[in-house]
Amino acid sequence: MNSQKVDLVSWVLLVVLTIIWGFSYYFIKHSLVSFNPTQISVLRMVFSAVALLPFLPMALKKIPFSKYNFIFICGLIGSFLPAFLYPFAQQQISSSVAGIINAFTPICTYGIGILFYNVPKEKSKILGSIIAFLGAVALIIFKPNATLKADFFYLLVAFVVPFLYGFNGNTLKTNLKDVSGLHVTVLMYLFMAILCIPIGIYSNSFSQIPIAMKEGNALYHLMALSVLGSALAMALFNILVQRVHILFAASVTFLMPIVSVIVGVYDGETIRWNDLLGLFFILVGVLLINNLIGKKKAIKE
Repeated sequence: MNSQKVDLVSWVLLVVLTIIWGFSYYFIKHSLVSFNPTQISVLRMVFSAVALLPFLPMALKKIPFSKYNFIFICGLIGSFLPAFLYPFAQQQISSSVAGIINAFTPICTYGIGILFYNVPKEKSKILGSIIAFLGAVALIIFKPNATLKADFFYLLVAFVVPFLYGFNGNTLKTNLKDVSGLHVTVLMYLFMAILCIPIGIYSNSFSQIPIAMKEGNALYHLMALSVLGSALAMALFNILVQRVHILFAASVTFLMPIVSVIVGVYDGETIRWNDLLGLFFILVGVLLINNLIGKKKAIKE
């Protein structure tokens, strides 16, 4: 699998994804006012599927039936299972630990690609991944009031998610590269919504909606989370994966903590030494991943 050249459009997609997914935590926080984690996960899938319904006829027409199994697998390991595993794990691990585990995603994605999907091994990408990961850790672990609480079993559950994301990204890149990223997303959320409907009935997710409407703005934050953080963002991610090297697309996980720093400044927090150190390491790592620095050295080798 050859890596494609990263153009301006790909960088724009990466930045937009970083902003959207970075703000998803804000939407989740305000959704929790009226919904529990299971209800949020279920309704997020259903609302995303509803938002994408206008594109369903074209998706059904354009995507061959032979691709449906790969789309279902990507929906299962890239959206459905993580939506339930992370909230379950965060019952006994701190948000700081969860953030660090999530930052493992690009490393897992690249490692799985090398082992199972014939992705070429490149020293610059390995080094860049490690440096960017250390930057993300610096942003997270040295935050004020950051705690590193973790129960071993729940820690293992959380670590499953980066590996699921890794297989998801590589499956998209390898088996769905010739299908529209938007159309893949449409069918993906349709399949996941069908799975979520019985869970939603059992967890009283749908009956909670009118209650939430009376209590405040939680429903509107959940709808924003669904339409922006799931439907739109996943469509953009699927498109990005098809355009560039899988590690570049996965770099969004490295960049997401930067959004939290910016939001923190807007919220009255000050930039600390660890923020500057983390931002520097992430920037250097992402540039290395894309051979934008150290390129001459790589050519000589």
